[in-house]
Amino acid sequence: MANWKQRLVRHPPRSLASRVFLFASISILASAAVVSAVAIHSIHDQLSRSVERAYPAALARAAEPLRGLLAAGQAELEALAEEPRLAQRRDRDLAPPLARAVGGSKHFAGLAVLAPDGSLRHAIGSTQGMDPEVLARLAVPRTDGPIARSADQRYPGPVIAVPLTGGVPPLGTLVGAFRPSAFQALLVAAQPDEISSLYVISGEGRVIAGSEPPAESRLERLPAAALPEGDRSGVRRYRNAQGHHVIGSATPLGFFDWYLAIEAPFSAAFAPVLSVVTRIFACDLLLILIFGAGAYRLTAAAVRPLEMLSDGARRIAEGQFDLEIPEPDSHDEVGLLSRTFNDMVRQLRRKQNEIHTAHQKLRDRNTELERANEVLSQLSITDGLTKLHNHRFFQDHLTREIKRVSRARESLSMLLIDIDDFKQLNDQRGHAAGDELLAGMARVLVNTVRETDLLARYGGEEFVVLCSDTDRDGAYQLAEKVRCAIAESSFIVDDSMRPTRVTVSIGAAQFKGDRRKFFEASDRALYRAKAAGKDCVVQDDDAVVN
Repeated sequence: MANWKQRLVRHPPRSLASRVFLFASISILASAAVVSAVAIHSIHDQLSRSVERAYPAALARAAEPLRGLLAAGQAELEALAEEPRLAQRRDRDLAPPLARAVGGSKHFAGLAVLAPDGSLRHAIGSTQGMDPEVLARLAVPRTDGPIARSADQRYPGPVIAVPLTGGVPPLGTLVGAFRPSAFQALLVAAQPDEISSLYVISGEGRVIAGSEPPAESRLERLPAAALPEGDRSGVRRYRNAQGHHVIGSATPLGFFDWYLAIEAPFSAAFAPVLSVVTRIFACDLLLILIFGAGAYRLTAAAVRPLEMLSDGARRIAEGQFDLEIPEPDSHDEVGLLSRTFNDMVRQLRRKQNEIHTAHQKLRDRNTELERANEVLSQLSITDGLTKLHNHRFFQDHLTREIKRVSRARESLSMLLIDIDDFKQLNDQRGHAAGDELLAGMARVLVNTVRETDLLARYGGEEFVVLCSDTDRDGAYQLAEKVRCAIAESSFIVDDSMRPTRVTVSIGAAQFKGDRRKFFEASDRALYRAKAAGKDCVVQDDDAVVN
């Protein structure tokens, strides 16, 4: 799509080259259209006359052997209907004579005997697979002549029926199913060409037999347009049941209400016309391309420099500076304009590169400044030794958390954690050992508290845990979990690699509306834990902070 747009911009429809090309194309196309129309009309008329002669003749040739086959089959069935052997009173006694009759028949692949009410008494051969309701419709009174039907889908062939006359009173109807291959062989032999198909159809248009094998044919009915009107049986054009455009003709067969029809795809029958149209179209297209291209090249060569200048100016207006137009060897006005245009593009490209470099440097500096600000911001709220949040961040977070729980009416608890005898360890093993212990304590606490809790270093050897949505009992359970985790942990704090165990005292309190008293209650509880012998959890006696 983009290429076509560029070509249209480069050579617009109003340009001289485009107008010359369009005029040459229309002239060639108009002359070719007149010649093509005359040739196609002549070939079409000739083929129509040929089809009008060939189809009725083919129907006449095919009708005679079919009539002979039907007459012989009808005579065989009527003779068989007079056999006393079929006048049996018991249904099981009908099997032997019917089997012998089918075995010696030249025309029928199956026989069936119907009761006067149409019910099936016995069937043999191909009639065994027929629908009993279809067979019931074939029952005829004694006084009637033979009738014919096309069978259901389980037997794709013609079926006729005659009354049984071999017994008194009459015992019903004898039904005979013709061998489909006999009809197909006659229809195939009478086909005028490979594209046409012959069919035996009923007065309703249902296909009784055809020249195509039953397994390959999907045609079940011909439309009403395929049947002749009155005595006229000429060739007609219509759409078949599948919606395809066909030509065909039909003639009465002279038996029952059957017709013999011939049908062929319109595109196949008139393939010569389509072939001529295709060749003419190909020649026209080739002439248009050859002469149009020649006229176009001659005209475009004269205006190409101006078109390149126009295209270059358009691309610069769109912000594309990485281009240069070819410079002609001439020293006229167009050559001077082309060279001046290229000099202007180079100057614009140089300035654009300078601006781009300056912008890139500015973006890099802004990125570095943002990263530095992020590091400083993180350092301002992080304790350098334990990598936990520091006292400042804890106070800011506590302010936000108090506002939230006050609105949501949720519980909020605090745990103050102090390392027992930390000063003694510092004095005995040095401040470096104390720092190692604080860092190890921080790692244990991070793995012990919940993700929803805020853990921070409050100062010195004290840590604080702010527990959201936690009541008095929940705070106590969490404090006990922390105390046990510390007591069970071993810490390596110096070069001796001796494991060191420590304990903590924890004071817990629940927030009840006053920030200052919240801290005092936690601190008071921690003091009582120290006084109680350390390594324990104590909740403030005044659990409800007043």
